[in-house]
Amino acid sequence: MMNRRRFMGALVGGGTLLASGVAPGREFTAGQHYRRLVPRVDTGLPEGRVQVVEVFWYGCPHCYNFEPLVREWREDLPDHVDFTHVPATFDDLWALHARVYYAAEELGVLDQIHRAFFDAIHAQGRHMRSESAILRFVDQRGLDADAFREAMRSPEVGAAVSEAGLLVQAFQVEGVPTMVVDGRAMVSAGMTGSHEGMLRVVDHLLEEYA
Repeated sequence: MMNRRRFMGALVGGGTLLASGVAPGREFTAGQHYRRLVPRVDTGLPEGRVQVVEVFWYGCPHCYNFEPLVREWREDLPDHVDFTHVPATFDDLWALHARVYYAAEELGVLDQIHRAFFDAIHAQGRHMRSESAILRFVDQRGLDADAFREAMRSPEVGAAVSEAGLLVQAFQVEGVPTMVVDGRAMVSAGMTGSHEGMLRVVDHLLEEYA
């Protein structure tokens, strides 16, 4: 897991998660494998629907490795479960990358940007520390860089980034990736020992909150 103090060191040096994961079928305990959120964070969803949030940062190598697992896992989610991402905004660079996420969402090109932006940073070594670097990336993807710049600077995207920061605080997130289930519980790899363990605990919580 990457926290706000360790993210630069991990960006340079990589880093590994604990080798021992949560074993399938193991009982999961609040305070050990997940943390209950008190008070509960309102999801804004109607009764009968359950929200799962992944809090992430594009520059986090653990989030990069977690992304394909989450993408595959979410394909089998029940119809009553709503999955969404929330980009963490722990500093100015994280907030800049959050603008990328919400601008792509605003323009309807998130599917073309999300994994590719991860790849640009982690597979191609492009850390995307400036708007100009981001817009070059967007242009190279065959998208309208001028429209993307306008979206990144728009009040709507600015408001979304601010709301994301408030949500991350309410979720009591200290590092990424973190998953939050129904506004009631948060799960991190530091608690479960592995990315796969995170998903097993989330599955358990979805059954509990169904």
